[in-house]
Amino acid sequence: MSSAAAAASAAKVPPLSLTTVKARYPNLYRTFSYLSSRELESNDNCNVARSPVDAATGLATTIMFVDFTQPLGDNAGSPMNSESDANKFCIFLWKMLDASESGSIGGDACRFFDALYAAYKDIMTMNSTAAKFGHLLGWVIAVVNHGIGALLERGDPDRNRILFKNVAEELKKIFKQDTAALGIENNLRDFAITWCGHMQKMLKSVKKEYGEYAENYSFNYLYKPRPKKADSAAASSVAVAAAAAVSLGVDVAMTTEGKAANQADDLSPTSVAHVPGVKGGTGRPKVDEDGDDEPKPWEEEGWVPRTKAGKQKSPNVIRGELQRYIDKCKADGTMTQTKIIEKMGNGTYWAGARLHEEARHEEEKARKAGGSSAKRKAAATGEAPTSKKSKKDQATELIERINAVEGVSDDSPIFDTCPVVVANIKAFLQRDGITKAILLKALGDINSNSLNRFLTGKQQDQCGNVTYKRAYVFFEKLRIMEGKPKSSKRLSSEAENPRGFSTEKARSHVWVFAKHLL
Repeated sequence: MSSAAAAASAAKVPPLSLTTVKARYPNLYRTFSYLSSRELESNDNCNVARSPVDAATGLATTIMFVDFTQPLGDNAGSPMNSESDANKFCIFLWKMLDASESGSIGGDACRFFDALYAAYKDIMTMNSTAAKFGHLLGWVIAVVNHGIGALLERGDPDRNRILFKNVAEELKKIFKQDTAALGIENNLRDFAITWCGHMQKMLKSVKKEYGEYAENYSFNYLYKPRPKKADSAAASSVAVAAAAAVSLGVDVAMTTEGKAANQADDLSPTSVAHVPGVKGGTGRPKVDEDGDDEPKPWEEEGWVPRTKAGKQKSPNVIRGELQRYIDKCKADGTMTQTKIIEKMGNGTYWAGARLHEEARHEEEKARKAGGSSAKRKAAATGEAPTSKKSKKDQATELIERINAVEGVSDDSPIFDTCPVVVANIKAFLQRDGITKAILLKALGDINSNSLNRFLTGKQQDQCGNVTYKRAYVFFEKLRIMEGKPKSSKRLSSEAENPRGFSTEKARSHVWVFAKHLL
C-alpha cells in the first residue's frame, strides 16, 4: 500500500465521539468534562479564541493543543484492530493524559490519576471478559506510551500502588483462564503480555529514573505457581544461587557438580562450604588486615544473617543488600564488580550474606576512623580526592558561564534537529558534576517529564516540546563559549532552511508497536 493510500485508510478511522464516551464511559466523561471546563475558562481568562466545542455535549474538542476529533492512525500489523472499541478507548485515554499536562508536576500528577482511575472504573463495569481484556490492554498501552512521569515522580504512592495492583490483578485473572475460549486470539494475548512486560519494567525503575524520593511499583500480571513442598528446599537453594548470580551479572552455568553443590547448600546455617576467608571451607578464619585475629561473627560456624527485629533475612533481602553494595562500589570506585565476585567466591545465599556483613563491618570501621570511600580510593591511587560538593560547585559555575554568553536570543531559529539536541544533552550529562536536576534548572526549571519525553522521542516528533527550544539555545551558547565551529551539517541546515526547524506541536497519536520498545 502506498503512503497516500495508507493515509487515506487511516483517515477513515474516526475517534471516539464525546457522545459515545458519555454513554459507554461515564466516569471518564466526567473527568473529560473537568478538563474541558478548565480549558474554556483558561481561554476566557487569557482573552484568546475559544477552543472548538462539540455541538452535542458542549465540551471542548481541543484541550492543551490536543485535538480529540483527529482521525486515528492505521494499526497495520497490530493484533488490535484500528476500528475496535479497545483501540479507540486507548487513543482517547492517551490523549486525555496529554491534555492533562500543564507544566505543574503536582497538578499533572493529580489529573493523570483521575483520568486513569476513571478509565479503570469504567472497564470494571463491562460484562464481556473479552471486552474487559481489550480495554485493560488499551489502558496499559496508553500509560506506557505516555510515560505518566509526573504521576510516578510526585503522585500519592499509596493510591498509585492500589491502582496498578488492581489493574494487574484483573489481567492476571484473565490470563489464568482459557483465553481462546473467551474469544481472545492468541496473538492478541501475546501482544498484551509484551505490553504488560513494558509496564512492569517501567514501574520497577521509577526510583532509578526519578530519584530516591520516588517509589518503585510492582505489576504482577501473570500467575506463577509455587514449587511443591517436597521440592522447595532444593529449588530454593538453586533459585537463590541463580538470583544472586544474576544480580551480580554472573553467568550461571549449572554443571552436574554445580547442581550438587547448590543442592547441598540448602540454606543451613551450619554450612561453611565456599565461605570467603575460610580455607578449604573449614578450619580457622583468616586474620583480619588490622591485626585483629579474633574471628568475626559472620566467620563463626552457626552464624545467621538477621534483621533488626531478630528474624533471619530472606534471600530477596540479601540479594537487595548485595546489589546496593555493588552499586555503591561502582559509584565511588572502591571496587569493581569482578573483584566483588571474586571476593564473594560464589553466588549462594550464605556467601552473599557474609560478604555484605564484612562490607558493613569495614564501612563502620572506616567511619569511626574518620575515613571515607573517597579517601580510601585516594590512598590506593595516590590521587587527591575530589568532593561531590566541589564537583557540584564546578558544574554550577559552568552553567552560569554558559548562560552569561551573549548574542543568542531565546527566539533564535533552530538549526539542529531533535536527535542532534538529544545527543548534546546526553553528552553534557556525562560531564563531572552535571546531573539531570542541574540541567533542568539551567533550562529554565522545565519539569523532568518534559525532558524525559524529549529524550525518548523519535526524529522531530518532540519538536513542540519546550525542551527543544531551550536546550538548543543553551548548547548554542556552550558552542560559542568553547569556541567550537559550526558543523557541516549545521551549515547545510542554515543554507537550506534559513527560518530554522518548526516548533509547532505535533499530535499524531499513531501507534508505537511493542517491537520498537524492545
